Amino acid sequence: MELITLETFKSHVRIDDSDEDPAAAVKVAAANAYVSSFLAADLPIDWEAPADLVQATLMIAAHWWESRETALAFAGTFAEIPIGAGDVIANYREWQF
Repeated sequence: MELITLETFKSHVRIDDSDEDPAAAVKVAAANAYVSSFLAADLPIDWEAPADLVQATLMIAAHWWESRETALAFAGTFAEIPIGAGDVIANYREWQF
């Protein structure tokens, strides 16, 4: 599922040229895959993602863009995604027991 596009991401992180497109495309694909896999739902192809879910995906891609290695979150712990992004995504997760 494509929640964000390369163009949306580039606008979000203020990339004006195409020099970084290959690296940026990897971050976009990874963030889209990460959020899609976390949702654990089969969403329709024509499904329009809510704005907060798009924002969470942009936050994750931007975090991975700016912090290309593991990032220190707080009090000596590490975070793979920004604080708050996981909470937004969890609101849309299809829980199965």
